[in-house]
Amino acid sequence: MKWLVAGVSVALLFGALARAQTTKTIAMRDACDPDSFNAVVGPGTCIPGHHGNTLFTDFIGELQSDQNAGAWRFNPMLNATEGNFKLVRLDLRLGDQTTIQNTGGETHTFTRVKHFAGGFVSGLNALTGNPDPAPECAQVLPDGTLVPQSESETNQFVEAGKTESGPTAGSSALPPGLSRWECCVHPWMRMVVVVHGDED
Repeated sequence: MKWLVAGVSVALLFGALARAQTTKTIAMRDACDPDSFNAVVGPGTCIPGHHGNTLFTDFIGELQSDQNAGAWRFNPMLNATEGNFKLVRLDLRLGDQTTIQNTGGETHTFTRVKHFAGGFVSGLNALTGNPDPAPECAQVLPDGTLVPQSESETNQFVEAGKTESGPTAGSSALPPGLSRWECCVHPWMRMVVVVHGDED
């Protein structure tokens, strides 16, 4: 009987470990050159660091030709396996924790949107073919000016070089099923998150 109890206890322990929650890190990246970005956009737009040295004029040129700037991304952003470019999908289980780490030089947002669309910077929206902002990113004033939505658990602003706790899988911020996330500053930065239930 003692061996049976011990065996059941070990089985329950391994079962619990198999269901143990994990923490997934969502990295935000960019390669802004502080001198050129701050000169054009304003002081403090890009902080110094080891994130890269893309000049502002080159950043704009890439947006004009490709409608995105490849170094500005969630990591990873695209899966290019066998030449099929698609958004990377982050799979989580109920209870998994997320951490959002901004390794770039600019502030980024991690914002849940119903549909991928533009952000709250009209110039970047136009250059990337996203003329209409996602309502989760921006309010549109009567004169057409875009105003950022307030920060919330589904609209986190993460400053350059900072790491924050992200939403928990299965919470109201990150519910079961598929959700879409983007940066409201750089709207080509996108990812899909799928939260799986116990039965999946």
